[in-house]
Amino acid sequence: MITDEDLAYHTPADVAHDWAETTYFHFFVPEARLMAWVYLVARPGVGAMVCDIQVMGDLSTHPLDNWYTDIQQHLKLPPRFDRFELSNGLAFKAHSIRDYRLDYVGVHDTELHVDVKGIMEPYDINDPSMDPLAVADPHANADSTGFGRAYAAHFDMAVRVTGTLRVRGRDFAVDCVAQMDHSWGQRSERGMKPMAWINAHFDDGYVVHGIFSYDPLAAPDKRYLFRHGYALEGGRVRGGVRSQLTGYHMNGNRFALGYEWSMTDVDGREHTLYGSPAAMNVWAPYSCTYVPNVFIRWQSGDRVGWGNSQENNPLDTFVGGHLAQRGG
Repeated sequence: MITDEDLAYHTPADVAHDWAETTYFHFFVPEARLMAWVYLVARPGVGAMVCDIQVMGDLSTHPLDNWYTDIQQHLKLPPRFDRFELSNGLAFKAHSIRDYRLDYVGVHDTELHVDVKGIMEPYDINDPSMDPLAVADPHANADSTGFGRAYAAHFDMAVRVTGTLRVRGRDFAVDCVAQMDHSWGQRSERGMKPMAWINAHFDDGYVVHGIFSYDPLAAPDKRYLFRHGYALEGGRVRGGVRSQLTGYHMNGNRFALGYEWSMTDVDGREHTLYGSPAAMNVWAPYSCTYVPNVFIRWQSGDRVGWGNSQENNPLDTFVGGHLAQRGG
């Protein structure tokens, strides 16, 4: 169970260099085909914090086509994780586990000011009372999380994001349903797990979210193994018990061109969605990864919604495989 106490650092006494505390916020401006995100990685074992703030609004696989990118990997670790100001211009305040304020004044006439409010309880993927696929000991059964020990403590939460975004002098009003998450645990930059984190949000509060183990070399309908997820409908959260995700990708660069997704929840309800990209770009939240990050337009019956697909490809796992084809 996740509580307000989990706003604080969870740093162990014998903290290793690869221990991480992370949190991710994104939000959308659908009429502009725009997605922005703020990603934080605290590394108390080395005394540094990563702060990654980006905005994308085009269908591109080239990072130079992003609207805005400000990634700083060696900011001084703040003394507390629930409220702080960083030298890059970000001010972060957590009022509760469901209620946040982010203010950022960057460069190139870019800033954001948003309130983030949970529309559900934090979904603890390791709590059997909440998630039907949770295991008793995620540390001993790390593969069950979908992202190894990095997700041995992890929650996702659907949120309402409101406020303003200014990107290179262009102003946008923000009012959307989106997703945030928070994790803590061992997160080595060697041996990261391939995984997919994918979600769909609709203005009436309907949300479908999933975490999958991911094999990009498998056939499209065999590529994803469902690990955790939920559906939020009518104000009620229902854990997912099984899911089929089929992804269709560009040859060579692993960017999704479309998805067919179905999830069955604990009450036997079937959730069926079809997705296509509205914007995309490369994301490197860690130097050891290649992540096609896609802003997705979703269709579920007559509903139209928006979400985010991230498919993590660890470079140490996949780089060099083509050499076997050369022989010698």
